[in-house]
This record gives sequence, structure tokens and C-alpha cells, in this order.
Amino acid sequence: MSKVIPRWVPEQIGRGIDSQAGARIVQLTSAALISHNIYNEQHYTSRDGSRLAFNRCPSCDVNRDPSELWVSDFNLRYTAQVDSGVHVAVASNAFSDDIFYVRNHPGGTPRVTRLNLMTLEKEDLFAFGACPLPEAGTATVSPDGRYFVSGMRIKGRRYGLYRIDLAQAKWDVFHEHDDILNPHVQYEPGAGRDLLVQLNRGGEIDAHGNIIRLVGEEGATLYLIDSEGGNVRPLPVGKPHTAGVTGHECWIGKTGRVLLTLEDAAGSLCSVAGGDTRCQPLAKGLNLMHVNASPCGRFFIADDMQSGLLHVGSFKTGKTRALCDSKASGGSPQYTHAHPYLTPDLRRAIFNSDRTGIGQVFAAEIPSGFLEQLELV
Repeated sequence: MSKVIPRWVPEQIGRGIDSQAGARIVQLTSAALISHNIYNEQHYTSRDGSRLAFNRCPSCDVNRDPSELWVSDFNLRYTAQVDSGVHVAVASNAFSDDIFYVRNHPGGTPRVTRLNLMTLEKEDLFAFGACPLPEAGTATVSPDGRYFVSGMRIKGRRYGLYRIDLAQAKWDVFHEHDDILNPHVQYEPGAGRDLLVQLNRGGEIDAHGNIIRLVGEEGATLYLIDSEGGNVRPLPVGKPHTAGVTGHECWIGKTGRVLLTLEDAAGSLCSVAGGDTRCQPLAKGLNLMHVNASPCGRFFIADDMQSGLLHVGSFKTGKTRALCDSKASGGSPQYTHAHPYLTPDLRRAIFNSDRTGIGQVFAAEIPSGFLEQLELV
């Protein structure tokens, strides 16, 4: 185990008060490089919300080229680089200060590395060797931090999920399925008995395994498996139950329910759980895309790709309100998508924006009384 000795640099810039709800906007990154908040299905923050991790990419291909891993500290109002050669698969759990990621290593073999966001202690846990590097771009870690799970192509349209036992430095393919070429696999963050998997039915790949089309006419759907890879339980979302799943979903805290958006004209937001016969509609009339639920399971946030607005809502009442305008362009590169998430302390919403002409990470400070008003019946 080693400890990062950070070189803290000032990057934060105040961007004034947004007119939607009076949120104070802070630009967290300002270097002339693409910075982004990794992804919004997970929370890349410390448990108290005082620090967050983000990626900084020297090239424009943030989904393929190794990047730098940085930390932003809200109390210090500074940022610091903590690693380099980091692959896109970064995993976290909102109830821990640790994040797990794949990085290049001076010895030549990439490693799974654990970083504590508060102490900045870093430890290499697994050397890949015969184990394939994550192909799907997403990874997840079990709540106890023992298992790191990601995806791989087996043959043709057959894909698998492999599980690395970080305690014993062993790995195995524990689940297979056709068309899980972009599985967005996520451990249930409470007990960790289930994993959520995205099924991109009809996705097309070439002879080399490169993705030609993510999904076919059937559209995407979701299913659950148990932690051993069995007990497959399709969820009643996507055709024939609903419009196709957009591919943006997450667990709602420790409730056992899943939050997602659908590819219908309204950009519907809904929730669903194993055993449900239909999904539960939420936030009707809003055109929403990328979703995140607060670790406490009380609130959600999602972006409107057309207007750029970030909407926050209450699971208790169903009320929603626009928090701020992200000013993200919503173009083809992922760093132009807002990808908002709420910090565990419910003090801020973290999001991407290319409002300055380059992808940067921003925070909207949630005004006093904003969330309380959403929960009033």
C-alpha cells in the first residue's frame, strides 16, 4: 500500500447563481483538457460528499484512451492528480470512501487498484495477466469491496460477466448471455445479493468484436441475476411491456428498486423491482435521459438532453423541480452529456458541461429548503 502525496492546484471558478432555483454554480475544473465526472450511475465521492473523483483525458477519446484520475476537494477548493493510465472502468459504492479502477502499471500488467478518497491511500489488488481487461466500459464492486465485476466478449454474440475475487486474486466468468455487449452491470449497493444487467437485444458487432450498433429493433431491456450469476429475472421494461430502455438506469439506494428512463416520446422516468409485473411511472411530462438516485433513496436527478435542465424529484411525493441549466450541448462525445448525480450529503449536484467550449466538471449547490419542498405532500 502506498499513499498519494497530492500537489493541490486551484481550479474552481464561481459561475454565479442559476435562475432556475437559485443554485450557486461552481466550475470545479478549468484546465485546458477534457474533464468529466466518470458516469452518473454510481457516486464517485467520499461518504460525506466532501471529495469526488473525476477523469481527465489528454485526448478526445475518453472511452478508449487511458486517462488521469483526479480528486476535487470542496473544503480545500483545490484539485489534485492521484493516478494516470486509468482505464474507463471505475467502480464505487456510495457507502464507502473507496473507489476501484483499472490502471496501467510500470511492470507492464494492468492492475485493479483501490483508492481511499479521504486518506489517498492506494493499493494494487489484482494483476490482470490472463484475465481480460474490461471491454464494456463499466464495472461494479460488491458492497464489501471483495468482488470487482465487468464484461467481456466470449465468441460471436456471446458475452460474459467476469468476477475478480480481490481477496484471493482469482477470477472467473460467472454469467453468460447473448447481446450483453454493454451490460452496465451494477451490484445492488445494500446486501449485494443481486446484480442489475442491461440486455441490448439485437446489437451488432463486426468480426473483430467492434460494436456497429448498440441495439436492434427489439430495443434494450434489463434483468437481475444473483451474486453467483444465476436466478435470471427479467424486469418488465422494454418491449413488449414498455418502450425500449434508454440504457440509463441505477439502483435506488438500498431499496432494491431500479430507476430508469424509457425511449418513448415523453422520455419517461420509472422505477421497477424484481417480482413486479409492471414498472411504476415517475415524473410524467419531462423528457429525461441520464438518471441518478441519492444513496439515501429519497431523491432522484436526471437531465433533459434537449433543454440542458437538471431536474430533481422526490420518490415520496413524485414532485419534481428544475435545479439548474447545465448548459451541456448533449452532442456525440460523452463529456458533452450532463450525467448528473447527487452527492451523498445532498448538498450538491455534480454534472458535466461543455459550456466553456471544453468538457469540464461542475457542481450546483442545492439551495436551502429545495429538497424539503419536494417532499411536502
